[in-house]
Amino acid sequence: MPRMVSMPQPSDSNMPISSDNICSQLELANTLALSGSEQDREQAKAFFLDILTIVPDHLDAWVNLGILLFETGYTLAAITAFTAAVNYHPQCATAHAYLGNALLYRDELAAAKEHFDVALSLDPGMTEAHRGLSSIYRRQGNHEESTRHRHLGFRDHAVSILPAYAKTEPVQLLVLASADEGNIPWRLLIDRSMFNTTIIAVEYFDSQLPFHHLVFNAIGDADLCREALEKSIDLLKTSQTPVINNPETVLNTGRIVNASRLAALPGVRSSRMHLIAKADFYAKQEILSQYAYPFLMRSPGFHGGNHFARITNSDDLQSAFKELPGENLLLIEYLDSRSPDKLFRKYRIMFINGLLYPIHMAISENWNVHYFSSEMEENEAYRSEEASFLCDFKGHLGETAITALMRISLALELDYCGIDFGIDGNGKLLLYEANPTMLINPPTHEKKWDYRREAASSALSATRNMFLERAALSKRSV
Repeated sequence: MPRMVSMPQPSDSNMPISSDNICSQLELANTLALSGSEQDREQAKAFFLDILTIVPDHLDAWVNLGILLFETGYTLAAITAFTAAVNYHPQCATAHAYLGNALLYRDELAAAKEHFDVALSLDPGMTEAHRGLSSIYRRQGNHEESTRHRHLGFRDHAVSILPAYAKTEPVQLLVLASADEGNIPWRLLIDRSMFNTTIIAVEYFDSQLPFHHLVFNAIGDADLCREALEKSIDLLKTSQTPVINNPETVLNTGRIVNASRLAALPGVRSSRMHLIAKADFYAKQEILSQYAYPFLMRSPGFHGGNHFARITNSDDLQSAFKELPGENLLLIEYLDSRSPDKLFRKYRIMFINGLLYPIHMAISENWNVHYFSSEMEENEAYRSEEASFLCDFKGHLGETAITALMRISLALELDYCGIDFGIDGNGKLLLYEANPTMLINPPTHEKKWDYRREAASSALSATRNMFLERAALSKRSV
């Protein structure tokens, strides 16, 4: 996501905004927006809105308000702000790219593509738009177009800087990222007032690492990003600083690897899995015969329920084989995780610095449970049950599952990771997936989500504190 670049010194924050001082107040709003203080950011939002009451079509105010909302987790509100910027300034390529990125984050691929295409028609060299289209084509299974746009977006642009807004000398943070999808959504995890961040797209990086106090490996998908993880291991051979989420450890978190090794832990159940090349699919009868209907099939390297099918008969199998993208297909044993009330429940816990943090619980009538496609929005009883889980997740899950979660955390050996799971009738943990790419998504401002705010805030605070503690240790040793 592009970012604010104006960081002047604050002027008088008590000065009322008028048509005569909009420029100075916009500068102040930008400065406050980049502060690490929540109070300052709320003041910045108020300033942006005050400016827009006087100048409703002010491009910078709409865009910078959108960036602030996006980077603090309020994606829908950010989309509203970026949409206003585009409506008032339809010839602004950058505004279209901002809106495309926010829509892409929401997995609204068709709408995001429309704005990236417009951005490139206005500015054919815009790297953000090429990167966005690369992600869209990747999710749609169009490898050729994804690769083409990825090269245009990252070739000669492998390094970017996210400057700190700090009154003291900032900590130099190095973020290793993949040019493909499969990265941890990391922007909310760091304190912008403390860290000057250099982001490297490792597949396109061919130089020495810049000076840094701390490394964060944001590459989280071992199945999709093996090349990037292996190159990160080589790059870090010259670094003597602490590394959060060592890439060697992340490499050992692919779906099949996790399903096998974590199922061996007491209190854990996971599905049998096989990866089969499409070219050999029907020749692998000895493998196919191991999977009774129903079973699951998906294209590897995708999350969020994308390219994922439940196979109940031979017709389903034929359709999925034709429709699922990629050269390989993943066969997954179906474990019926319905509760006695016939509903499916999926829990998310984050492992942060060795501790457990509950994030959400989704309830659905559909086997393919995802929070934002479940019935949580409409069903007050479901939200009440989730509130109970967040208030006392250990009591809610039971001793068997909590012990299993601690064993999984120790086995994964990651500083930052998430796990999605269910609970079977005997209280055992049903493992769906465990990897670092899972999102801590703050709820929207709607009052009905108030019960979720503390859980998200606690997990984010724990992560930010971990970064600060590791950085402090590193700086003392320099």
